Amino acid sequence: MDAMLQRLKSFWHPVLPSRSLAAHPVPVALLGTALVLWRGPDGQPGALDQRCSHRSASLAGGRISAEGHLCCPYHGWAFDQQGRCRQIPQQPGQPIPDCFHTRAYAVEERHGLVWVCLTPEARLPIPALPGLGTDFCRRIEGFHEQWRCSAFRVIENGLDNFHHYFVHGGVLDALSPIPDPIAGGISVSADGLTFSSPLQLSSTAVLEATVADHSTRLWVERTVRWLAPLGLTLDLRWPNGRRQCIVLFAVPIDAESCTILRFYLRNDHEEDVCADSVIALERALIDQDRRILETMPAGADPFPADEHLIAADQPIARMRQLLQKFLATSS
Repeated sequence: MDAMLQRLKSFWHPVLPSRSLAAHPVPVALLGTALVLWRGPDGQPGALDQRCSHRSASLAGGRISAEGHLCCPYHGWAFDQQGRCRQIPQQPGQPIPDCFHTRAYAVEERHGLVWVCLTPEARLPIPALPGLGTDFCRRIEGFHEQWRCSAFRVIENGLDNFHHYFVHGGVLDALSPIPDPIAGGISVSADGLTFSSPLQLSSTAVLEATVADHSTRLWVERTVRWLAPLGLTLDLRWPNGRRQCIVLFAVPIDAESCTILRFYLRNDHEEDVCADSVIALERALIDQDRRILETMPAGADPFPADEHLIAADQPIARMRQLLQKFLATSS
C-alpha cells in the first residue's frame, strides 16, 4: 500500500450516495480496502471488511437477515454492524470465538452521502456544507463514477483558475487567460482554504440554458473552498441573481483511480432552469476535464517534484503546503 494512501485512512471519505444504499449489500473500494456496506433494520448503515472471516467469500453477494445481520452467500455466517459473528448455521448453539468476528469501520450519513473512516479516530470531522432551505432551495444529484486518475489531480483541477481557457472551449468560452491577483487573497481555515476569483465568459447555448441569462458576455463570481483532504465546493454567483454551488469529492480507490461524487445546490426552481439542463452542462464540462486528467501521471503522490508552479497556481501551491501538514499529522 502506498504510504500516501495509508495516511489518508485517518480521514472521513464519502463512498457512495445515500440513495445507492437500499435493500442489498453494496461493495465499495476505498484506499485499497475492499468494504461492504448495508443498512440494518433501523436504517443505519454498517461497513465491514468485504471478505468473510470463514472462507473469504465476498459478503457483498450476501443477504440481510430479518435481524439486520449480513449473511455470507457461501455458508450463511451472519455478522452484525459491529463485525461480530452472530450465527454459524453449521454449529448452532455453540459459542462463537472472538477470532471469527470481522472488522467493522466507522460509518456516518451526512449531506446525502455515506461516509467511512478506516481508522478508529478521524483527523478531521465530516465537513459542513451549505444547507438547503437557507441559501439554496434545491439539490440536483450529479455524478457517481470511477475515473482512472489520481484523486489529488481531480481536486487540483477544481482549484485551477486558468484551465478553462484551454479545456472548456465551446462549453465555457472564457475570455482572458491572464490572471488578476486574487481579491482578498487566500483564507486558510482548520479544514482547508477559501478564495474568490471572477471569470468572464462569452455565452454559449448550453451555458445560457443553465444560467437563463441572454447576455453575450457575463461575469461569474466564483468562490472556491477546498475541504481537506479531497473535497471541494465551487459557489457560482451570476449577474441575474442565480446561484449554484458545486459540491465535489474525489475518493481514492487505490493509487491510480478514484470515485467522483458530485452534486449541485441552486437557489432557483425546476420551472426556472430544469435539472436536465444543469446536468447537460456539467456532463460536458467534467468529460472535458476527465480527458485531460486521465492522461496525467496516475500515482498517488500529491507533491510531484518535477512540476513547476507559477504565480497563477497559487491556490494549488497553498493547498499542497497545507495538505502536507494534514497528512504529516495523520501518519
